[in-house]
Amino acid sequence: MRYHAHSVDAGFHERRWDALKRPSPAQLETARRLLAHEGAASGAGDRAAAAAGRVYDKLHAHLAPLLGSIGVQSLFVRSAKLTPGELGGLDQISILEGAEKLRTHWQAQGAVVDEESAVALFGTFLGLLTTFIGERLVTQVVRSAWPTIEEAREETAPREKK
Repeated sequence: MRYHAHSVDAGFHERRWDALKRPSPAQLETARRLLAHEGAASGAGDRAAAAAGRVYDKLHAHLAPLLGSIGVQSLFVRSAKLTPGELGGLDQISILEGAEKLRTHWQAQGAVVDEESAVALFGTFLGLLTTFIGERLVTQVVRSAWPTIEEAREETAPREKK
């Protein structure tokens, strides 16, 4: 059977675009764990912003050899644009201004930044990253940046009853 562009389900592209814009529950959970590991779980806005900066720095250090510094910055800025309303004003920063401008803006927000906003941003970032380089490579990058994160998850997971 031959497939032609006009025979593709009309909603296919729309569903695919929606999937790109929204991170999966697993990506949001990974983002939440990374931020908590870096100290965002305390609830204070300044700590959430500082933790987000540390998460970005680690991801950038491990992804830049694969994507280049500009590639990482571009995906991060795009992630901010895809999470409008979550981070007040970040969607107005252009890719050309770079992630440093994003981080400066975010840290200037201080207490306005909460953990859920950071989770939304990094969940979206992980979703875009997975689209471009695949889930397996994203998992390898996260594990290389945070080697103890899986161990901590296993320690806090409920045990199965025998």
